[in-house]
Amino acid sequence: MNNPGPPPLPEKGRVPLDRRSKVLIGLALVVGVFVVGLGVLRALGLIRPFSVPTGGMAPTIAAGDHVVMEGFTFLARKPGRGDIAVFKTDGIAQLPAPANLYVKRIVGEPGDHVRISEGKLFINDKHVAISNAVGDIAYHLPAGAEVTARQTDVTVPDGQYYVLGDNSTNSSDSRFWGFVPADNILGRVAFRYWPPQRTGGVK
Repeated sequence: MNNPGPPPLPEKGRVPLDRRSKVLIGLALVVGVFVVGLGVLRALGLIRPFSVPTGGMAPTIAAGDHVVMEGFTFLARKPGRGDIAVFKTDGIAQLPAPANLYVKRIVGEPGDHVRISEGKLFINDKHVAISNAVGDIAYHLPAGAEVTARQTDVTVPDGQYYVLGDNSTNSSDSRFWGFVPADNILGRVAFRYWPPQRTGGVK
């Protein structure tokens, strides 16, 4: 009588994942892709978080605010009046070295005749009101600046921009050091992520 061999071992089947496990795996994948994507965009300079140490753009951006700059908008179009631009100070002779990043609002585009009179902004001899969250911005000089050289009646050269701070009485801007080359502009401030009570879009 032939002894049969041992019975074959049952094949181990895969245990199907329950719905919760699938959701967790899906979320982990989404977070992973998001983090990698942010890293790539940061490396390309298209997204950049930083803090603002001064109050020259208050109340739109207060000293100590942490904001995110994005560079996508200016890939699709040129910087324009009203944009809050982030730019390098390289090559701007009147600004101190080493080069730094500044945040100001663009008010004059290439070819514009910019004039500031009695706190009002005129572009090509027409009054232009620039607004932020608290209303129209008035452009007054800092205390004591009345006796300093300033550029408040100028024509913006090609490839340059004229920028001002929303907090004009506490802002170092184009009135004192001139124009910003287009190549210096990195992007625009789009979002504030700190402090929590001020989190949201910036415009």
